[in-house]
Amino acid sequence: MVSSVPLTGSERLLDIGCGAGHTALAFAPYVAQVVGCDLTPAMVEMARDLAHERQIGNVEFVVSDAEHLPFADSSFERVTCRFAAHHFPDIKAALREVSRVLKPGGTFLLVDHYAPEDPELDTFVNDLDRLRDPSHVREHRLSEYQTFFSEADLTFQLKLTWDLPLMFDNWVTRSRTPSEAKEWLVNHLKNASPKARDAFCVQQDERGYPQSFCLKCALIHGITD
Repeated sequence: MVSSVPLTGSERLLDIGCGAGHTALAFAPYVAQVVGCDLTPAMVEMARDLAHERQIGNVEFVVSDAEHLPFADSSFERVTCRFAAHHFPDIKAALREVSRVLKPGGTFLLVDHYAPEDPELDTFVNDLDRLRDPSHVREHRLSEYQTFFSEADLTFQLKLTWDLPLMFDNWVTRSRTPSEAKEWLVNHLKNASPKARDAFCVQQDERGYPQSFCLKCALIHGITD
């Protein structure tokens, strides 16, 4: 993300859905100030602790949801959001807020999973993510993002797409997925159609137990007028 946008060192940057602060701290050496926000107070505290541990002084973290940002209009030259947008209850409201707090000519950098345009594959991956993590709302299609950006007065620029490989057991362990839900996920991948197996790179052992798969990811820029 850092190398995908010009930075002069004078920018003020906002990271939405900052989690433990990794994206905010990655940008900190290249801009004047970083503000990270997250809905979960515990994550904000983790981000503050990590910034203190790394002795990074030009960052601050606040508790806020993405749909009601506590910042004035035209406050930031850059806004980032990495692997958080699929948790937002109202992505359209979040993008309107991004557009509002960006200065004219500013850039929004979004990295997240996305759903294929095929309705079958869209349903397959969203069912997969939702059962693994109930806080998942939706992986949007790129065509949906293009519409949402336009409605928020952001010029849509698709910069990069890639497949993110994931080891199944590690994936469910990190989310502390309950055993009943894990069993459903195993069956969901085991019974995937040939089209879904190919699209999401599903690899299984000789018993059909999923070893690995992939999620579709994209880097998107949104430019304000």
